[in-house]
Amino acid sequence: MSSTKVVIIVLVLIGLLFVIFVARGTLRSDSNSDADAVAKKEKPGWTKTIKGLFSSLQPKIALKQKEFSGHFEDTLKPDEKQPFRTVTFHLLSGRASIVYVDPKPVADKFKKLQSQTCPLPNPKGDDSSRCSIVVLKDGGTLTFDCELNSACRAEVE
Repeated sequence: MSSTKVVIIVLVLIGLLFVIFVARGTLRSDSNSDADAVAKKEKPGWTKTIKGLFSSLQPKIALKQKEFSGHFEDTLKPDEKQPFRTVTFHLLSGRASIVYVDPKPVADKFKKLQSQTCPLPNPKGDDSSRCSIVVLKDGGTLTFDCELNSACRAEVE
């Protein structure tokens, strides 16, 4: 038997094993336990590591403060080199609201970024204690407030 035939046979066997395992996985009955459902929703730990690696490449914003515990307003300076900059807030206690407004007119495709509201805790995010705002190149105004006239604490990541 020639080496070409051996390679073809091995590749066919690998393909068959792949098909069998895929079929077995799709036909397997899923358990309805709550623990299994929670385990399926949680992201593996390595995804956070990768997100951390790539988030360090995103342009950040320098704010006057790193921690917030009451009303705070800051004017964000324009940056012609970076069309988008990100600021991420981490809620430590209480409830807060962050509002970003870009006063200059923007293109239609960026209209939803012109005015952003970020509630903390964030009901839409993967981690309810964090929320991010994308700041456009022209800058704008960022306002941080505690909700319900109560104490709150947050930090910039």
